Amino acid sequence: MLKLRLSADTVLLPEVDGRTPVRGVKGQQLTALFAPSNRRATTLIWVAFFATMFGFYFVNSWTPKLLVTAGMSESQGVIGGLMLTLGGTFGSLLFGVLTTKWQARKVLLVFTVLSSITMVVFISAVGILALAFVMGIVVGMLINGCIAGLYTLAPASYAPQTRGTGVGWAIGIGRFGAILAPLAAGSLLDASWTPGQLYLGVGVVVLVAAIAVGFMRSPKGIIPGVSADMHAHETTGSHGR
Repeated sequence: MLKLRLSADTVLLPEVDGRTPVRGVKGQQLTALFAPSNRRATTLIWVAFFATMFGFYFVNSWTPKLLVTAGMSESQGVIGGLMLTLGGTFGSLLFGVLTTKWQARKVLLVFTVLSSITMVVFISAVGILALAFVMGIVVGMLINGCIAGLYTLAPASYAPQTRGTGVGWAIGIGRFGAILAPLAAGSLLDASWTPGQLYLGVGVVVLVAAIAVGFMRSPKGIIPGVSADMHAHETTGSHGR
């Protein structure tokens, strides 16, 4: 027993192993994500986060270089990258406006499908400079909207007691996609993949996210403030790279 002295009173506290209970609680929380009531949501959210973050970080990391490889000058490639950033500033705002009229899951589904399509159109429009820059804005807007959408749906997909663990693990899985995307793009570029092939491949990956979102159940409610704060942190971090 441990003695804790407070003024004239002495309180006896039981000795507690500080390591085992914490580890046990964490294990129980992770296991709860794959309980029958959460298994479907967890699997689909993880797939959606991984695939969307893969596309998001590919676009933000490789676009200027790939535009130059596809035929633009270096200054035009930089402008193309800036168009993505410009579009991204409106993506989460547009998503938020649309969710006032339609379900967040349905809006996210549309965003992911359109992101996949516009990525291919974007790299195919390199020969038409004005069109390429406009498509860059659209791609940036849509892929950022996808991130905002996931940060909106994930917290609302879990009960309060598993929400923190569920969202934390989903973001962690998404980070794997964020790390893998630039590495995979570099390796495939060294293997003589063209910019068009790379964007097509990443478009297919984002389409996988759309399929996952399509199989999700619409959450009953949205957790105010949570998605906006996490998405702001995510996009700020990506643009700072």
